[in-house]
Amino acid sequence: MNELYELTNPVFNTAKMTLTLLSAVGNEDSIAFEKALGFEQLPHVDAKGEEYELLKRIGAITIELRYALANRLIEQAGNKNVLDLACGYTPKAKYLMDRGFNYVGGDLPAVVEDMARVSRELLGGKAVFQAVDVTNGASVAAAAANLPEGPVTIDCEGLVAYLDKNELTAMVKNFASVLAARGGCWVTTDFESDHYFLAIIQAVTGGQGEKYLKLVNSQVNKKTADADHAPVFAGDKEKVAFLESMGLAVERRPITGVASMGLRTLYACTPEQREAISAALEKINVWIMTPAAQGTKAAEAGAKGLAIDQIQDGDGLTMRLTGRLDSISAPELLSAFLAVPTGGAVKDIALDLKDLEYTSSAGLRVMLIMYKQMGQGHFRLLHVNDTVGAILRDTGFDQVFLG
Repeated sequence: MNELYELTNPVFNTAKMTLTLLSAVGNEDSIAFEKALGFEQLPHVDAKGEEYELLKRIGAITIELRYALANRLIEQAGNKNVLDLACGYTPKAKYLMDRGFNYVGGDLPAVVEDMARVSRELLGGKAVFQAVDVTNGASVAAAAANLPEGPVTIDCEGLVAYLDKNELTAMVKNFASVLAARGGCWVTTDFESDHYFLAIIQAVTGGQGEKYLKLVNSQVNKKTADADHAPVFAGDKEKVAFLESMGLAVERRPITGVASMGLRTLYACTPEQREAISAALEKINVWIMTPAAQGTKAAEAGAKGLAIDQIQDGDGLTMRLTGRLDSISAPELLSAFLAVPTGGAVKDIALDLKDLEYTSSAGLRVMLIMYKQMGQGHFRLLHVNDTVGAILRDTGFDQVFLG
């Protein structure tokens, strides 16, 4: 099943890379998690020699900084309930639970299965990990329901860049719903991650930031192939306006005190590089969002899934989809497709989308896989409803499937 999740959600690879880089710089909790999971300490890049070492170093500094900032933001927020979404494989659960926090992590089912094993082996089974798609309000609400009563801090790191406008809008609505119902805040470094990433590259490469930023992006995209959409926002002001339009108040807090955070990767830098990184980061912000108004209706608990009904007529097969096609359910559609004897008993496939409520980029990726494997003229979409049609147009997939 992990292979299906990797095909439908290539960003799955970055979760592994984050842990291996934290482990490689000596984070003891990460080393223990990596051993329990059986991962190898190998950054997922194809570069070699000096280029390889430089990319590895830039990645390690960025990941360690992001991890430390996230933990500091959660501690400063003061809420004892933490909902860590797109939690990945980092040892954040152990770090926070050791400090008295209640922790629930949400991610793809494959990640959750792995982390549940880590919870049993290393955390006494006390950390809760649950399958969550951030665009699915019911799954977000169901994960939050595992936490005791009281305000919640939602943490979400390293995900925003991989979402298109439709996905980001759905995610923010779902976060705002939980916060309006429970109180608390959403904290993240994501909205200015491009700024601090470039600042680190500039300092480490001696001002060759743009050159190495392209190199880093090309290496990451080889493994994730998931951030190929146009930037959602033109700038930070547009991001703030968007969040405020979704019922959130936004505080932007400068990144300070980096030199005193004990980051192992900074110790490996020259004094000049450490000074340049610290000075640059003080001009960059972490973001804290709180509900601007109380009383927003919370999403229903109990995540909506996907139903697939198959009707064969001669050598044609129609697959009727009902529900949601997202990062949790997309592998189900891919699995159903791979089980079809295409080229033999089935030569044409149609997806009936009349009752499909939503599709994320993971669902679109599965449709594209089906389209490419069936060949032009042997795959089509039927009864595309207005909601799904708008998503196809916004992402440009209407030119592929409906053109």
